[in-house]
Amino acid sequence: MLPRTSLARAYKRLIHTSRPSFNFIGLPDSTSNLRPIIYTTAISSSSPSESKQHPYSLREFSDDTVDHELQWKLHREQLDAFNHAYWAESNTRFEAAKSSVLAALPPNAPTEAHEYALSDFYKKWVVQERARQDEYAVVLRKRTFEDLSLSAKVEFQRAKKRLASWRFL
Repeated sequence: MLPRTSLARAYKRLIHTSRPSFNFIGLPDSTSNLRPIIYTTAISSSSPSESKQHPYSLREFSDDTVDHELQWKLHREQLDAFNHAYWAESNTRFEAAKSSVLAALPPNAPTEAHEYALSDFYKKWVVQERARQDEYAVVLRKRTFEDLSLSAKVEFQRAKKRLASWRFL
């Protein structure tokens, strides 16, 4: 009989047949302020600044012969690129508008004038950006749900393969 630790190790090997992968978190982007995820199992470059669009469309995969893992990886990269592009563009516009508000103040303006101008600017910015933020949130939720769905399909495929291999042991 195998010792308990050996049995647990053998059982773990049967369950986890693929090489484990790890994702890394990069340094924050100076424009979007997001930390990019560096996927170790990525198909292509996962840096949002390097690949805005992947060369393959997810619509090219048919439902009956789809490789869910490839589709999930591509979708994950596209979701990251979408998120990065939105925040980079939003932050660029925000900083430009904020700079113009501060530039409109006289050079010797008191601190209270700066605080009032910025407070008014922030309030107007939130109101102005609300529709755009709401639209972004809807698209992000939809894409995140698709990502979770693809992830579940990948895990289901993996479990199915493991169960199929156990039948022949």
